[in-house]
Amino acid sequence: MTSRIVTRFPNDSKMRGFPWRKAILEVNMFGRYLTGFLRLTFAAVVAFPSFLGAIDLKPEDVRGKGTQSPVTILQNRYFLKAFRPELGVSYGTVTNEAYTDTQLLAFRGGLFFTEWLGVEVQSTTATVSDSDDLKSLKRLRYRKFDDPNVEVHPDPEVNRLKKIIDFTGVVAPFYGKLNFSDWIIVYSDLYLTAGLSKLDTDQGGITGFTWGAGQRFYWQKNLSVRVDFKARNYTEKANNQDHRKSTYSVDFGLSYFLF
Repeated sequence: MTSRIVTRFPNDSKMRGFPWRKAILEVNMFGRYLTGFLRLTFAAVVAFPSFLGAIDLKPEDVRGKGTQSPVTILQNRYFLKAFRPELGVSYGTVTNEAYTDTQLLAFRGGLFFTEWLGVEVQSTTATVSDSDDLKSLKRLRYRKFDDPNVEVHPDPEVNRLKKIIDFTGVVAPFYGKLNFSDWIIVYSDLYLTAGLSKLDTDQGGITGFTWGAGQRFYWQKNLSVRVDFKARNYTEKANNQDHRKSTYSVDFGLSYFLF
């Protein structure tokens, strides 16, 4: 005969569930604390930079509004031209004449009042010859359709230049240095010109407007080589009517600054 001894505790079913409910409550509480902490951290990350920007001092509050920029460009000029009379000579050609080959020999004088503003007077003598196109036209012969006995050859109307005098203002805002293969440094400036032009042509004296641009390359402290592009706009007669004419030229010159 076999017997079992069974021991029962009071409220046994309640005692078996109590530890699990306690663990679940602790996990829920921890989750709530973690969620609150993450929310506070996110709010701080978003608001903190704007807070720092609000307390940041503005530069004008420290230095004042009238102060200059702390960064400036300093340019030491090796070649100075203010109040130094300039004498020069140049040789060039007209680039847009179809019926003539026009060569230009010019003498000029100028004076800069500052390093970038001056005036200039230039007197130019033109040497004109017929172009190959004009010579070919003059050799052309044909007979009139309505009168075969009459021989005709083209003879285009050409108003040749003889002499030009330019009165111009000069603005030279660009100045720099060119380094050629670490061998030599050449100082240079780029300038713009504009003014009046007095032209002597086959049709007589004509007053026009001139404008241009050029670049100067300095050698030593007195000599400079320059390249100029000039345009001259004026009105001439063609077929007994006023015709607007533009003449473009390129000149290569040499200048000497006194004093």
